[in-house]
Formats: sequence, C-alpha cells, structure tokens
Amino acid sequence: MTDVHIAGRISHFFAVNRPLSILLLLAALVFGLVAFFLTPKQYNPEITRPAFAVTIAYPGSDTETAINRVVYELVEKIDTVPGVEDVYTEVHDGSVINTTVIFAVGYDKTKAKVDLLSQLNQHSYLARGNIQTPSVMEINPETIPVLQIVFGSNSLDVAELRARVQGLVHELSLVSDVSELSVYGGYVPTMVVEVDPVRLAQAGSTLDAVSAVLASSQSHSRLSGVRSGGYVLDVVFDGLATSPAELGDVYIGNGVKLRDVAKVYEGAGSDRSYVYFDAGAGRGEVVMVSVAKVEGASAPVVTKAFLATLDATLAKSEYADLSYQVVGNDGQTAEAEIYGLTQNLVTSIAIVAVVLLLFLSTRAALVVLIAIPVTLLVVFGLGLLFGQTINRITLFALILSLGLLVDSAIVAVENIYTHLRRWRHDPSVATKERVVAVAIDEIGVGLLLSTLTSVIVFLPMNYITGMMGPYMGPIAFFVPAALIVSFLVAIVVTPFIASHVLHVEDRQSKVSVWFGVLMQRITNCYTKFLKQVLESRTLQNKLLLGALGVFMISLILPLTGLVHFQMLPRADRDQFYVYLDLPVGTDIEVTNHVANELATVLLGDDEVQHVQEFVGTAPVLDFNGMFKGANGRIEPWQATLRVNVSPAGKRSLSSTDITSRLRRQVREQLGDVSSAVRFIEEPPGPPVRATLVAKVSAGDNDTQVQAAADIKRFIAGVSGVVDTYVSDEAAVGRVRYQFDYAAAASLGVSPEAAMRTLGVLNGGYGVTELIGGAQREYTPIELRLLAEVTATPNFIDVLSVVSDAGDIVSLRSVLTVGEELRPSSVQFEDAKRLSYVTAEVEGKSIMYVTIDVLKQLLAGTMSGYQVIDWNLWSLTLEDEGGQIIDLVWGGEWEMTLENFRDLGIAMGVALLMVYALLVAQYNRFDTPGYVLVTVPLGLVGILWGFLVLDGGFGIYLTATALIGFIALIGIVVNNAIIFLEYVDQSVAAGAMYKEALIAAGEARLRPIFLTSLTTVLGSLTIASDPVWSGLAWSIVFGLSFSTVLTLVVYPTLLIRFARHED
Repeated sequence: MTDVHIAGRISHFFAVNRPLSILLLLAALVFGLVAFFLTPKQYNPEITRPAFAVTIAYPGSDTETAINRVVYELVEKIDTVPGVEDVYTEVHDGSVINTTVIFAVGYDKTKAKVDLLSQLNQHSYLARGNIQTPSVMEINPETIPVLQIVFGSNSLDVAELRARVQGLVHELSLVSDVSELSVYGGYVPTMVVEVDPVRLAQAGSTLDAVSAVLASSQSHSRLSGVRSGGYVLDVVFDGLATSPAELGDVYIGNGVKLRDVAKVYEGAGSDRSYVYFDAGAGRGEVVMVSVAKVEGASAPVVTKAFLATLDATLAKSEYADLSYQVVGNDGQTAEAEIYGLTQNLVTSIAIVAVVLLLFLSTRAALVVLIAIPVTLLVVFGLGLLFGQTINRITLFALILSLGLLVDSAIVAVENIYTHLRRWRHDPSVATKERVVAVAIDEIGVGLLLSTLTSVIVFLPMNYITGMMGPYMGPIAFFVPAALIVSFLVAIVVTPFIASHVLHVEDRQSKVSVWFGVLMQRITNCYTKFLKQVLESRTLQNKLLLGALGVFMISLILPLTGLVHFQMLPRADRDQFYVYLDLPVGTDIEVTNHVANELATVLLGDDEVQHVQEFVGTAPVLDFNGMFKGANGRIEPWQATLRVNVSPAGKRSLSSTDITSRLRRQVREQLGDVSSAVRFIEEPPGPPVRATLVAKVSAGDNDTQVQAAADIKRFIAGVSGVVDTYVSDEAAVGRVRYQFDYAAAASLGVSPEAAMRTLGVLNGGYGVTELIGGAQREYTPIELRLLAEVTATPNFIDVLSVVSDAGDIVSLRSVLTVGEELRPSSVQFEDAKRLSYVTAEVEGKSIMYVTIDVLKQLLAGTMSGYQVIDWNLWSLTLEDEGGQIIDLVWGGEWEMTLENFRDLGIAMGVALLMVYALLVAQYNRFDTPGYVLVTVPLGLVGILWGFLVLDGGFGIYLTATALIGFIALIGIVVNNAIIFLEYVDQSVAAGAMYKEALIAAGEARLRPIFLTSLTTVLGSLTIASDPVWSGLAWSIVFGLSFSTVLTLVVYPTLLIRFARHED
C-alpha cells in the first residue's frame, strides 16, 4: 500500500481487520446510546452569566443623599471587579439601594462571586454612619423553577392550605436533584393585636408600653442548673404566650390586661397578598409550589420523579383533602420539544434514505445510511464528554448537520462504487479491499478539505457576543463535531462496510433503474450544455454577466423593502404574562378587584385555559421574568397574571395572534384601565427588558423625567407600538409628619418614641416573633390600630406617647402635619442616571418600528424636541429650553444590531479562514478565489427565496437564515472543492483542461446533486418551526440555486480565468 496516501492506508487497515472494525463499530454505537440517555435534557441551552443582587439599606436617608453617599462609589468599586459587564442600580426613597451586578457571558460563577465579595469586603468603609453592610445574593438561572403546581382544597381555608402544603413541601424536599422548593400564596396566620387608642389612653398606657409587654411575652430561657442529690437539674423559664387567650391576659399595668384595650386574634398580616387560580369555573385563592432542579440535572427526569413522589405522598391520610394541578412543566415541554425534533431528525434520515434508494443501489444506500446513526451517536457521546446538554438548539444543529455529514458518505460510496465497477472486469488486478482503499485515497484530500472548510465556517460562531453566543453555542459545537466524525466514519467505517456489503452486480428495483436512467439523461444534457459553454466565449460572457447582474439585483432587494429583516420571529408558546401596573399608592384591594376583571376578560377567549393571578406579590420566576425584573413586582398596586392557552398543536392561531386579539379585547372592555396593562410574550431567543427600550438621560432629573414622558407619548403613536411604559413613577402626594423639636423638648418626648407610635399607621408593624406554636414559617405578633380608628381623618389626635417623666402626651402636640410629593425611585446603568421607556411591538419587526421612530424624530415630528446627532445605536435631542437629552436604544433593537454585526463578522472571518486553508492546499491565490466565488450564488438563492416568502407568506429574513447561509458556505465550497479535485487529477493524468472540466462535471454531477438534494429535503422537516424556518428556507433556496449555478458558472470561471495549458 505504498502507492496510496494516509487516507487509503487507514481505509485498507480497517477493511481487512474485520474483528477490530466490528468491535469499534459496536463500541461507537453503545457509547452513543448510553450518552444519549445520560446527557441532561432541557428546553434551552445552559447560559452561564453570573449575576448578583447587592442590597444596601440606608435608614433615614432620602433618595438624593443615598445616590451621592452610596451609589456612585459603590458602582465605581464594582466596575473594577474583573469580568463585570453591567451594573444596574435602583434607589428607593427610604432608602434602599438595589444593585444588580452582571458578569460577562461564560465567566466562571465561583470566581465571580469570590471576586465581588472580596471587593465589597475590602471597601467595608462604605458601610459607615447609617449605611448598612451590603447583602449579596446570587441570581442563578439554574434555580429557575422547572415545575409549577397549584394546590387547592374544598375543606381548608387558604391559611390552613398553606400550612398543609408547607408540611408536604418538607417531605418532598428530599427528591433527588431538587435544589429548591418555594411556596406562593395563602398567608401565615399572624397574631394580630388591634389596639383601641381611646381605651388605651383611658387606661393610662401607650403603644410603646404595649409593644414592650408583647416583646416580653415571648420570653423563653434556660437558667443555671439546681444542684440536688449529686445531680444538676436544668431549669427553664417559659414565658411564651402562644394563643390569643394567653396574649389577652398579658398585664400592661394599672390593673389593665391587653384584652381590655385591644382585640387579639389570629389573622392575616398587614403585608397580605393574593394568589388566585381561575380556569373559567370561578376564581379561587390557592397556594402554588415551584420546583427548581440542581445545576446539570435533566429537567424531564427531575419533574417526573417529583410528580411521582408527590402522588405517592398525597396518598397519605393527612393530605387527603389536597388536590393539585400542574400549570407549568418545563421538563414536559423540553421532552415534547426534544421528542418532536427527534422525530424531525428521524424523518430527515428517512428522506435521505428514500433519496439514496432512488438514485443508488440498495446496498450502496445501506452503506450510506449506516454512516448516519453511527455519526450521530458518536456526536452524542462527545457532547456528554464535553459537558453539553440535549436541548432544542442541539437537535436543530444535528438536523442542520445531517445534509453535511451525509455528504462525506455519499461521495465515498459513489467513488467506491465507480472503482468497483471498473474492478469487476478484471478482479485479479487487486483485492476488493485494495480497490476500496484506492477509491477512498482518491477523494481523501478533497473530503478532508471539504470537512475542514465546513468546520471552519462554524468556528467563528463561538465568538458571537452577548447571550446569543451561548444560546447558539450548541450549533458551534455539534455541527463541527458531526462533520469531523462523519469524515472519520467515511474513511474508517464506510470502507469496511462497503468492502463487505457493496457489490456492483447488486440488483436495483424498477424505480431505482428509472431514476438511474433519468439521472443519466440529466447528466448527458448537462455535459452537452457544459461543452457548448466551454467552447463559446460568447456564451461564457453572457453567463457570467447574467450571474453578476442577478447578484447585484439581489443585493438591492433588502434595500427596497421587498425582503424584510427580523432578529427572530416570536415563538409559539403555550403561555404568556400580563402585567398590571396601577397608579402608585393604589390599595391592594383595588388592585385585586381590577386583576379579577382583567382575568375575566382573558378567560372570555376560547383559547385561554386558565389564569394564575399574583396580586401584590412576585410571580413564580421564569428565565424571561428574571431579566424583566418580575421578582420586584411586589407593590400593592402591581399584579402579574400568567395565562395558559391551548397547546400549540390544538389551535389554529399562534400565541402571538392570541395575544394581539386579547390586547384589543382588554382595550375595548376595560377602557382607561387598559393603559395600565402590558402583555409579555416569551422571546424566541435570549430575554431582554422589553422588545423596544429607550434609555433616556439628561443633565438634570426634571428634564430627564419630562423627556421620558414625552418620548413615551411619541412612541405610542408609532404604528406597531403597543403597551408603552416608563420607569419613572407618577408623582403622588403623601402626608408628612414633621417632628417639632421645640415642643417635644418642653414635653420631654423623644423622636424615636414618636416614630414608633406613628408606625401603626402603615397597617401596623411586627413587634416580635410568635414562638412555640406549630407554625413552620416566621409568624409575627403584629401591633396595629383598630380599622375604624384609622378610617377617621383625625385619628392621630387619639394617639399618645410617654414623656421622659412618664407623663402621657398627645402625639399631635409634637407633630406638624403637611403634604408633599412622594419621590420616585431612581434608575442607574453603571453610574449614569436613566429613565427607561419600554414598549412591545405588534404585527411588525422591531427593526422597522425603530426605523419608523428614527424617521419621525429626524423629520422633527416630536413637538418641542429636535435631533442634533444620531446613529443606529443612539441619538441626541435638544428641547426648547436648550437642554440636551441622550437616548440610547436597548432591547431587541440593540440585540439585533449586535447579532447581525457578529454574524456578519463571523461570515467574513469564515471566508478568510477558508481562503487561507485553500491557499495552503493549492499553493496559489487564484484557485481559492474561484472556489469562493460560488458563495455569492447561495446568497442570491436565499434573497430571491425570501422575496417569495416575504411577499406571499410574511416570512422575514432572520438571524437563523444567516446561520443557514454560514452553513451554505461550507456546502457550496465543498461542491467546488470536490469538482476541482477531480479536474486536477484528470489534468495530472494527462487530460486537456477543457476535457477535464467536462469529465469532472459528468463524474461529480451525481454526488453533488445527491448531497444537495438530501440536504434540501432534510431541512424541510424544520421549515414549519416559527424560529428555525429561516434556517431551513435559506438552505432550501440557497443550496438549490447555488448548486445549479455552481455546476455551470464555476467551470466557466475556471476555463476563462484559471491558469492552464490549453
């Protein structure tokens, strides 16, 4: 075997060593099957982006003081931590500083946490004066719940239901791979002490005194032991009052018990919130449980195990009165998606099998088909070894790679078959194994080059910035892995199987014979036409000028608006959220009523199955909600509704269409209240704050707030913009009780005593914890005033405090009552003060909505403002007073610009790397150039194809279509390389260049046609997916068009411009 190169030697080695080859084949299959079942499965890829919430309390401070004393220095210190990418801060009056620190995508989580904590500890001097020590909590996407369960009962009230569910949760916490269980809804019974201030004053006591005796009522202590008879007996003092009756007996002085001046009972605390479930049969208050898995665990496995354990536990008698319904199951969603895409993958394989059976003999098709599962299973094994997961992007990547990986097998089998057909006439010349090795050796360099070029075009995808990088990461891993494995299979497994299975005299079916005859006729027509072109310079000029003209016209299509762009189309999901944000200060009972009306409107739609309402409390967090700040939706005037619609397979409308319809119904039925409603759909890609985001800043706060409000109104008038929102809270009044130090000094009253007494106005406050009961959660003893007292306008007149001399003093005598505006919370991005204007987009791509906004702004249609500078990322406005306002775009527009930029750079880098590889192989500059000229032919097909799809079906050119074009680069270049390799071999054998081109066309037409056809048909299985249809259609149109043109334009380029003897 000295006359063949390394590829031929490897093929011969495995072809003649049958036991070793069988063992290797079986090991690969077992390895892949085991890996497929062991690899964790989930809906989306794992995205590592460390994030932390840093909270600092600054009691007594106002907003501006907190900003000047804390925010700027805190952000400055955090920004110096390695890996920190974004720092978002929100300052609340009161004052609480919430800072979210986000590290770069892919940064090590442990290192990020250690570095951040180290930086905060090194600058502990930040916590001086009243500034509290920062608390740091990790925000981990892996702790996002994979299961949401609603619990109800016909015999328990909501407090009892919560207590029963808490007991259930404790039993379920030991389920394997469950990291966190959280309970939502209901309430923990609070020991409420409602004081009658009139009777309290008559008893000669104060709220301070009541608070003190309540605190002492929870005394429990181990005292020193008593020695007796050689033993030491423990002595325990038990002063715990654990029931309303016992608390009512607490003595407060002057012969008065607590029950004489207050009502004592168990009830809901002042921070009461509501969680409801409504499936159309009536709204009911419920308790929900969310289940999060440990990092790296398989979501379907965890959810199945948990639900099985739940069913077994509920069989116990103490839980007989509980019922449940699963309203969110990411494990099931992931399993269904993986199952559906696996079906698509199997369908694609079946399509490839049919094509091969039609155009090749049965045995030849079998050889190719064996290569497909072997390749895929080995790739699954590699995925397990490199810590990958099986998710929907993984399976899309494998469907995409199917056409590429079968390429090597088809080319190998086609060439082996050709050589065996020649060998059949004189089998004594060499053994069958040697003939197979020579056939593989002949195409070995071409296969290696085509594999490397295909791998190279996907490598730059590893460097896409932002969250889209890891989101598309499985494509950058699995496609190159499949290509490399398919090459190894083509030179190791395929020769072995072919040498034992493939026979030239293999009988073909009538259908295969008919397709063979058809293919031969096509080949004859093609070679005849190619010969005419190669012999006529006039035809060559017309052909090349025509191709150039079509290419130039294609580039104009997007500029004229005939082909529209979109980052990603909306995913068709079975749920979405509705945010209700009523005016600041709205009472929770009003919010509750409006949320009920809103839910009623939503449930009036036939496609809506059920609604979960979270009133005054955060909803169960999902990945999208984490980046939209859903965990901060805890104010009494806020409600969050999770809407579940019919499964996608059982409805004709997409979730986006349903959302649009419901938005109109809410507007019609709720009137002005609808302006407080926002519909939040799950994005198909990485989450953002909102679809349209404008970050507004100015030199002073008043100008910034006014500009943000004006921009919100202006954007709301642009076609396609809905659900506008501004982060600045509307100014509302509040009561200010000013402490009168002069009066207080004469009466001997301290400000602390006045402030503690005044604390009961806000619905009461927790004095201490109730200890010793059967409760499983923190249970406070809450001191408040009688509701009928606080309902009167002059209730402060009946409140009293104790002076230093022990006298009872009216609280009114040391306070002056006034009114003022409540300060809004302030937002920062890094150290820049911002107002966020957000909106959703309906019926249009964010690209064209933003372009419309820009056009109208530049045209001066926004009254009172003019644009003085702008670019695609931001613009600068000047108002009538000469104040400068900066506006920076965020949301999907920013992500679109970044990702189209990154994909464009990736394509450019891929082309340069392919060119460098080909220069290294051919040792000249012109030949690789001719190979790369075939790439624009694929772009022509894509743009004209999307012209038809856009005009006829409203399908836009998306980021996934550009990924399809990147894949197309590898396929088109591979076809050109295989063609060129045959030409070079023919010329080296003594053929004239023109004859070599015609012979190459005749010999390579079938493998090029088959690989292109199998790739196109295999991609059609994902053409119906709303997100990945762009990738499928780009391959279908791009590859179909480029294959036809490559077989004609490429030889024409070579005959006209390549260096050759004739």
